[in-house]
Amino acid sequence: MPGQAAVEFLSTEWFSALAAALAHLDAREEAPIALGLIVTDVTGPAGREVRYTISVGGGQPARLILDSPEDAEVTLVAAYPDALALATGEATAASLLAAGRIKIRGDVARLVEAATSVEAAGAAVRQLHRIVT
Repeated sequence: MPGQAAVEFLSTEWFSALAAALAHLDAREEAPIALGLIVTDVTGPAGREVRYTISVGGGQPARLILDSPEDAEVTLVAAYPDALALATGEATAASLLAAGRIKIRGDVARLVEAATSVEAAGAAVRQLHRIVT
């Protein structure tokens, strides 16, 4: 990612960069988890809502699945400004959750069970912080 040009959040280029960051993760033997994100209030060509899932753990390569958070065990729902703050590193999921600005759907206990896999996915996302606009 060093030297990579800035990319717009939720653009095709951003999703490509995220998929590449996930592809560089080692196959995690820890508990597998599918983490979904629904971004609401999106303007522009992306439409009103953007959905994607990150699958990580279980000895399989991490992967990005576009348009399918229904398969996610745990899904974060955030309005565009809050999702952008997560994507740029200006906010954390914990701080937004504490402020009531994001919602969690699904089996929250799975986050604890798959904590190492969740952290690995988070590390991949954090690689993009410096290139997101």
